[in-house]
Amino acid sequence: MEHLKNKSELNLGAAELLHQQCYYPSVVHCAYYSCIQLMKHIWLNSMGKTEQDLRVLNSSTNQGSHEILINQLKSFIQSKSQNDRDFNRDILILKRLRVNADYDDISIDYTKSNQSIVLSKTTISILKECI
Repeated sequence: MEHLKNKSELNLGAAELLHQQCYYPSVVHCAYYSCIQLMKHIWLNSMGKTEQDLRVLNSSTNQGSHEILINQLKSFIQSKSQNDRDFNRDILILKRLRVNADYDDISIDYTKSNQSIVLSKTTISILKECI
């Protein structure tokens, strides 16, 4: 199934279109979820894990599904390439930007919006090495 991979590509495209229209907080949201969806695609297809595996980890570790995916993918990337530190740094910055954009009473401007697209693209590039 390629649906999550396709959704990831669509969300990145949506982020770019929203950025052009100055809808900056929504850009960050779409840029982040484009990474999460590709991570879940890798979890299911490249790592051979299941939705049930994710639920079990979620309940046994008391971590959210995004945190689990980030941690599990970091280890998987480490076994495939040398970019695990870049992945971890960029996805955590992007995650913080997404939380700020979605929940915090702050302004998301052109710079933060653009940064989220750049972070998403570099993260996706690293993730694609694992597909």
